[in-house]
Amino acid sequence: MAATESVRISRAEELSRRLEQEIVDNGLPAGERLGTKEDIRNRFGYAVATVNEALRLLETRGLIEARPGPGGGMFVAAPSSRVRLNHLVLGFKVDDAPFEDCLEVRNALEPLVCREAAAHCRPADAKALRAIIARMRKQTAKPAAFLRLNWDLHRRMAKMGTNAPLKTLYLTLLDFVDDGLADVTGDEFFDAEKNLAVHEELVEAVIDGNPKRLARAIEEHTPMANRWMANGA
Repeated sequence: MAATESVRISRAEELSRRLEQEIVDNGLPAGERLGTKEDIRNRFGYAVATVNEALRLLETRGLIEARPGPGGGMFVAAPSSRVRLNHLVLGFKVDDAPFEDCLEVRNALEPLVCREAAAHCRPADAKALRAIIARMRKQTAKPAAFLRLNWDLHRRMAKMGTNAPLKTLYLTLLDFVDDGLADVTGDEFFDAEKNLAVHEELVEAVIDGNPKRLARAIEEHTPMANRWMANGA
């Protein structure tokens, strides 16, 4: 993945950012109705699949929530420090924030995120993490799909913690570097089987909660995360 001053983004990410900007600029309060998926599609003119993915991204980031039934649709979630952090502190703009800088900070936070996840891992969390690993195992021949699942795994771990500032900063950075996956090709892809093994042990160490095992798993994972920067990723 070549280093760039700006990152190409997908149509879904483009729409998600337009909706996020609308929420922030208009100061929309928690509970404000954004409309149904069909309303949003008609308003912005994107394809159904693009709208669905954009809304999934915003739900994952805790910015909106879906409510079923009559009068349901998509609503602004409870006030999110992530939105304020994104716009006021980090100043994320596609043309301003180099991919490598965001990745470097994200990697530095990774050990803290893993330790937080281990400290608060519940049976449902363990099941979810193992399910993502199982999906990764099926995508070792498809770099972009594999790495997107990799990001999903780390995103799921971050949500397990209770340290709000850590979670907010890490997830915002992860959302940003996730955009760079549009540039991944098989020729540039590292050893998927090794990557899978490292992440599988990291997951099991988080679930196990043994500090020594977790420290070893984090130590094995760190060079793999840093390789993106070493390769100009």
